[in-house]
Amino acid sequence: MLLIILSLIDIAVGISLIFPNFLGFFLGIITSLKGISSTVGGVTMKEIVFIILGIIDIIAGLMLIFNFTIPWFWVLPMVKGIYSVIVGLGSK
Repeated sequence: MLLIILSLIDIAVGISLIFPNFLGFFLGIITSLKGISSTVGGVTMKEIVFIILGIIDIIAGLMLIFNFTIPWFWVLPMVKGIYSVIVGLGSK
């Protein structure tokens, strides 16, 4: 259940990168913290996948906090979120 909630946050971040809205700053803070947590966990476990996913979260969070975008970057949190929803639903 927690994986699905975090995945929905990723999808909301992707949408906020396409269409800036009032939730952008709040989502940016949450996503940056989530990315820092994932990156630290990935370094601790020596898992490059978690490090890369954490860096994607950190970059997306900073983009939302400081209100700038890279035109194609919204794809990464959206794909990450959709993949995580599928994995989360399949693990039950």
